[in-house]
Amino acid sequence: KVLKEKKVPGYDKALYGTERTTVTARDGTTQIPVTLVYRNDVMEEHKASGKPIPTHLYGYGSYGACMEADFRATRLALLNRGIVYVMAHIRGGGEMGRQWYEEPNGAKYLCKKNTFNDFVDVAKWLVDDRKMTSPEVFSCEGRSAGGLLIGATINQAPELFKVAILGVPFVDVVPTMIDASIPLTTLEWEEW
Repeated sequence: KVLKEKKVPGYDKALYGTERTTVTARDGTTQIPVTLVYRNDVMEEHKASGKPIPTHLYGYGSYGACMEADFRATRLALLNRGIVYVMAHIRGGGEMGRQWYEEPNGAKYLCKKNTFNDFVDVAKWLVDDRKMTSPEVFSCEGRSAGGLLIGATINQAPELFKVAILGVPFVDVVPTMIDASIPLTTLEWEEW
């Protein structure tokens, strides 16, 4: 039973589909949650033709923050242009509970590489296993600490993406953390 529904101009929910699945991380046991949203006609055409679909992969994976797979009208411009929007709910976030963030198997401190590896594993799954996209039509994005994620990703696997968007990237961690005069830095010492 729907309790509340907001009308969005130009949006017909029958035109769009969504999936929630998991991808096995490179450790062979960790299951990374992944959310995909797309226009149904785009996915149907892909299934019929096998042609790669332009795909945009978004990730964050820091501070134990959850990336909710919620509706955003701003994504409609991408979807209506035939782009599949994918969210990788990678370690470092809180989607799978506190252990998804904390050591030893999460992505804090010396385990931070799990965040980067998970994102690359999801990207490789989309290209190699799901065969939904190809590097020629594949983009990725992260903002702030997610910018750090994208910076690490494109260094680890530059061959996977045509475009990378690093929004206000937090990529200079050590010099930033040792400068107590920068606003909010002292609050983040525990995190980094």
